[in-house]
Amino acid sequence: MPAPEPGDQSTVIVQAAGLSKRFGDRDVVSDLSFSVARGRAFGLLGPNGSGKTTTVRLLTGLLTPDRGDITLFGERVTPAAADRLRRRIGVQTDTNLYETLSARENLRTWGALYGIDRRVMDDRIDEVLTVLGLQERAGSLVGEFSKGMRQKLAVGRAVMHEPELLFLDEPTAGLDPEAAADLIGYLKRMIRSLNTTVIICTHQLHGLESLCDDIGIIRGGRLLACGVVDELLAHRWPDRRYWLTVGSALPRAAELVASVTGSPPEVDTDGRLGFSSADDGVVPVVVAALVRGGVPVRAVIPEVPTIEQFYFATLDEGGIA
Repeated sequence: MPAPEPGDQSTVIVQAAGLSKRFGDRDVVSDLSFSVARGRAFGLLGPNGSGKTTTVRLLTGLLTPDRGDITLFGERVTPAAADRLRRRIGVQTDTNLYETLSARENLRTWGALYGIDRRVMDDRIDEVLTVLGLQERAGSLVGEFSKGMRQKLAVGRAVMHEPELLFLDEPTAGLDPEAAADLIGYLKRMIRSLNTTVIICTHQLHGLESLCDDIGIIRGGRLLACGVVDELLAHRWPDRRYWLTVGSALPRAAELVASVTGSPPEVDTDGRLGFSSADDGVVPVVVAALVRGGVPVRAVIPEVPTIEQFYFATLDEGGIA
């Protein structure tokens, strides 16, 4: 399908408002609200059993919320509209594949369901198999595949028709680090070239730094934090932390750093000096003070907060303001 016009990232593709779903006496999803704009990657992060998969099933119309509304592509999801809207999305939530068919036959069957032109079908299948590292096993029966290979093929099935909106549920589970990196790279290319909107549900955080524009952290069906990654990290850690490696005279170096920052620096096990400041301009002042004091500066390394650090800090604190 043709890529959407560039420049329309402000268009909201997914809108969840007050979603709630109860199974028996348990609230699986409770008052969940967030939105995702076109061409952005949103990470819905949380431990196992936090409500991520149920949220995806609600968003794709496979489950009906007890309360709340869902809008996809500007249209409210209803039983009457769900099938039509699903033709514009790709979903990987499990590895239930046709075990008596080959990998290529699985993808061809799925491509036909989505109406991919037969003239381009084989090229598209080859592209997906190559990206996922399954080209050499294209003719093998899926019943012979390992868990990791099934996971790759399930992702391939979801992206076969180059959907406008892609839902991935633990897509890197069972993948080795190289395969996981290849998948993240492919998703980034989809976003750049097709303006695809991606929602990835996971508790495996490796690789998300380079993919996710926005994240939401969910536990017990409730959203603890949600927003743009850079803004969330800056709110959580307003001061930047820096680590200095000096050539000699550690006590003297610590004294000079304290004279600039107003507080004694931390000294780690490697003999580095750590200090924090909300003002990047403090760094050259510290370095200049050390040089004037005869202390050689080997390196200044900023400590960049990560999604993983934010994730665990948020779970530990039960949410942020």
